[in-house]
Amino acid sequence: MKTLSYLLLAAAIAAAPAQAQQYKPGTATIASAQGTLRVNSGLVNHFNAHSFYVYSFQWQPQGKDAVWNQVPLLAKPDAVPSEFVFKTTATADFPLSDARVVQAGGKTWLTTAQLTYEDTPYDDNASVELKRYELVRQPDEDRWVFVLRSTRNVGKKTVTQALAAPPSP
Repeated sequence: MKTLSYLLLAAAIAAAPAQAQQYKPGTATIASAQGTLRVNSGLVNHFNAHSFYVYSFQWQPQGKDAVWNQVPLLAKPDAVPSEFVFKTTATADFPLSDARVVQAGGKTWLTTAQLTYEDTPYDDNASVELKRYELVRQPDEDRWVFVLRSTRNVGKKTVTQALAAPPSP
């Protein structure tokens, strides 16, 4: 019985933490017919339960002389101020927010998922809200941005489930 207890304890210690996120620390590159998107992920470490990851986005459109653009998230095309990072969060048990980039219909989409709740993330009425951003070029400013196109509540799913099969734009 003691051996089994030690094995279970060792397995619990060796298990991967529940705070998995879509993009691991470093850079993920996503190529499309329109250009190349970089998702940069880094840890903001407070050495406690309040550490988190941030994603920032860079875009290089197709073209010989195309430059890399830092891509903000905008609630509407002329929104100010711009948000240049998306922050992931998690409890010790599950993610509270995360994001995923998807190529669909010849466009690049960013889907963010956020667990919403009244008191704690463990509430029975907790649900996930998805936001869909489209990567677009703003010709008047000659810059690339993610513009919010839709917001919807997908109910009693986890953030991971909601991002596994995000709804179409």
